[in-house]
Amino acid sequence: MRAYPSGMRVDSSNIDPAFFWRQGIQIVALNWQNCDKGMMLNKGMFARSKGWVLKPEEYRGAAWTERRDSAGSGCGANRRHALHLSIQIYAGQNIPLPRGDVHDRSFRPYLSCELHVERPRDSIHPNNDSNDSGSAKYKRRTATCSGVDPDFGGQALQFPSASGVIEQLSFLRIKVKDDEIGKDDLAAWACLRLDNLRQGFRFIRLFDTEDSPTSGVLLVKILKQVT
Repeated sequence: MRAYPSGMRVDSSNIDPAFFWRQGIQIVALNWQNCDKGMMLNKGMFARSKGWVLKPEEYRGAAWTERRDSAGSGCGANRRHALHLSIQIYAGQNIPLPRGDVHDRSFRPYLSCELHVERPRDSIHPNNDSNDSGSAKYKRRTATCSGVDPDFGGQALQFPSASGVIEQLSFLRIKVKDDEIGKDDLAAWACLRLDNLRQGFRFIRLFDTEDSPTSGVLLVKILKQVT
């Protein structure tokens, strides 16, 4: 089964692929013209793979049939976990500038972190027309720093209780943005699937606005508890 953006999306924007992966869709087609949320989540899904990812166990065989039937009858989903996540942001190095900027003297970066997990209304239901797993409950940001080598001083971003999580279909999306008057331009980003997110001190490598790898990195400490 395949899903793809409507031809009416004249701006080449994308659907949220994570929503469709959670419905059991095998292939989600995307517009590659824009480096938007859909493309970032796609990068996080297929990182460290050769282009194919095995569905979680509960999305295969009899387990998938059971899940689909229970969702249609209004019963609660099973085999889900509660996630408690803390990210301490220490520093960045070689952060790329936003597109079109040439001087770093006015660059004032901050981190915007978003946890993409399944919400109750994302579950399969005949009347469900949602296609966005974003939620203000799971968005955090740091204070603003300065320069391409910012010191964030160990600021902690807490996601204390996210329920109904399947790690293989959930993501942490990090955006480095320039704090400006008006719209804050995107400078760099990273997207990590939660089952690939390891605890302890980690370097997170950044991509630029053209979806190309850069020399930019973030030094963070991850505390993750899945129950």
